[in-house]
Amino acid sequence: MGIPSVPPVATFDNGHPMDEVLEALYRDGAVRIRNLIPLESINQINAEIKPYMDADYNSGLEVFAKETKTVCGLAGKSPAAVHAILANPTVLAAVRDALTVTTSSWWGDARNECVSPPLLSSFFTVRVGPGSARQGLHRDDQDHHPSHTHGDPRETTKLGCFVATTKVTRENGATEIVPGSHVWDDDRKPRIDECTYGEMEPGDALFVMGNCYHGAGANSTTDQLRGVIVSLFCKGVYRAEENQFLTVTQEQVAKYPYEVQDLLGWKASAPFCGWHDFKHPYDLFRPQTDALNKDLF
Repeated sequence: MGIPSVPPVATFDNGHPMDEVLEALYRDGAVRIRNLIPLESINQINAEIKPYMDADYNSGLEVFAKETKTVCGLAGKSPAAVHAILANPTVLAAVRDALTVTTSSWWGDARNECVSPPLLSSFFTVRVGPGSARQGLHRDDQDHHPSHTHGDPRETTKLGCFVATTKVTRENGATEIVPGSHVWDDDRKPRIDECTYGEMEPGDALFVMGNCYHGAGANSTTDQLRGVIVSLFCKGVYRAEENQFLTVTQEQVAKYPYEVQDLLGWKASAPFCGWHDFKHPYDLFRPQTDALNKDLF
């Protein structure tokens, strides 16, 4: 197969300075990071989700080809995926930089700065079988009904991180990406000839801005499966796709690192969204000495 006319997105080794990674992400709408997740973690994740894959579950949704098997709710089914991906410093750095919302407003005579931390929007895995048709090019932030108007590369509500659990090639359905489409308005339609392909080795990660057009490619092979773990994040002032409060028990959440608890919605969004008894929900299980910022401001 010929070389695609559109060059691949920028690729960095794990540990590369984040300011350069983020610069490329905001410039092009997507970046690839090699070896973000160790292979031993990938193997452990695959082992934890195998019973669910063996159940032969297909979502039945039109957005996925019929040859695609899915396992949702990974935050409650794969602790290895939680620790390897959701608690990954690079993932957290990208998510916080792209999706943290900070505003200020007057409350009487005081000027209050309020910070809304990002949320995990959904966490699932897909396994795309031979013969799978390509997915339509789309923007992930369409869930939140945004208007893309003024060409701001950060004008989005979401960020995606796709981690390869198998070798991902153009032939077996690598993600099709339209670099630069994250600054388009809502009228311009993406074309296939504008795509590049997110080819990856197991453990590599592809970050895609929520306003960047992309879609799963067709699996034209006869004997290859393409496995990817999808973690989508959103700004904390928006509703998540997947209901994490039904996906993960409180007992499970209490065992996770604090930064993961926050992503799962157990930290209130300042000033007053997501509280329980006017407190952060994590007060239900964190030691009192660790229950910071008791005032939700």
